[in-house]
Amino acid sequence: MAIELNTLQILQGSFTLVFVLISLALGFLIISKYFKYEKREYLLVGITWIFLVSPYWPDAISFLLILFTGTKLNEPTYFFLANGFIPVIHITWIIVITDFMYKDKQKYLLSVFIIESIAFEIIFLTVLFMNPYLIGTPQSNPFVVEWNIFIDLYLIISIALFLITGLLFASESLKSDSKELRFRGWFLISAFISFTIGTLIDVILEITEITIVIARLFVIIAAFCFYLGFTMPNFIKKILIKEQ
Repeated sequence: MAIELNTLQILQGSFTLVFVLISLALGFLIISKYFKYEKREYLLVGITWIFLVSPYWPDAISFLLILFTGTKLNEPTYFFLANGFIPVIHITWIIVITDFMYKDKQKYLLSVFIIESIAFEIIFLTVLFMNPYLIGTPQSNPFVVEWNIFIDLYLIISIALFLITGLLFASESLKSDSKELRFRGWFLISAFISFTIGTLIDVILEITEITIVIARLFVIIAAFCFYLGFTMPNFIKKILIKEQ
């Protein structure tokens, strides 16, 4: 039987699709800087952002499938796409952070996060193959899943990790004498806070037309701010930075 979407679900699916497409485009733009400047932070930051929004991928894909085929992603694929890439960003992001801060502790911190990420991935994939419904329970809304407590906890910890380390990283830029670095710092702070607010709205508040629009606007703003914070285009510099 073909799935029919109501107005709320169409709004949820379309806004999610727009956010995912914007995020993928900006993520790959950041990665492209690696091939120009050969600095690994561009590669790692681009990968981090692309995988950071991976929990939104299955909703975007399901939305397209429902529109064109009347069916959604099967649950195991949905669950994998929504959670399977999160451990990767723990590693890529901690490399970025420790390249700029706590360089002397990089090996130790990286070892901790690699072990943690591998452990989660093994547990997650084992449970997924044994019984996918121990990962989450699909709801009547094709874009809503009630996750198992260990998934919820891991996602919350991941968001907290991204927010705290991101704010620490951005705050260092604010101490710089360079106007450009200070502006980058403010963009990054805006990105980390906006992304956290947007994701928490999805988790905490009831899904309505208003909350969907507000939540997606926050994460879309976060995507652009994240991009500007790491790769500020020249035309933005000319607008913001006016040397006396």
